[in-house]
Amino acid sequence: MTIEKVNGFYVPSNDIHLEDWKSKKTNFTQNKCLEKFVNFCTKRKKKFTCILDVGAWVGTWTMTMNNFAEKVIAFEPDPIHYKCLVKNVSKDIEAWQLAVGSENQTISLSDDDFTQAKRVIGQGDIPMITIDSLGLESVDVIKIDVEGYEMEVLKGAEQTLKNTKFIMIELNNNTKKYGSSNLEIENYIRKKGFRETISHWPDKVFSKK
Repeated sequence: MTIEKVNGFYVPSNDIHLEDWKSKKTNFTQNKCLEKFVNFCTKRKKKFTCILDVGAWVGTWTMTMNNFAEKVIAFEPDPIHYKCLVKNVSKDIEAWQLAVGSENQTISLSDDDFTQAKRVIGQGDIPMITIDSLGLESVDVIKIDVEGYEMEVLKGAEQTLKNTKFIMIELNNNTKKYGSSNLEIENYIRKKGFRETISHWPDKVFSKK
């Protein structure tokens, strides 16, 4: 699969949204929840120490949030998306070609060339780690967009969440594919001491109480 540069971003050449982006009907960073969170970060006037972008895709969210953090670590397991990611982001961003879940293992991804979404479908040769295995003392923001695998990411971050200030998460019907639900994920986050502060479907931001 090839990649190409569209409106300043490298993206897979066969992405379902490619023609819309070329005609500028859709903005790469068009996300109301992100927009509201960026407004909050701007007013905050203090940079976050560390931000994790789990499911970074080609790095649009990563690059936006890099303006508000001293350190950003982006995780993207899909080889083509990762190739775009490293071309798009600045050199001060750490970009890792890894999946993130509830245990350290190797996985495989769905092979759907028509869409940007790639899902975990079983064991394979792609490395997966847990957020807790990183041994980070504190993380200000964790963004999670992993096509329904969000609960597994959260389970693998149980210790890290104790010292996390914000979670930004995409919730959609893909959670059912992994035996979970949006309500179950939201309740799990609330039990960890967070409350919902921003919501614009399918994304939500939770902040530590």
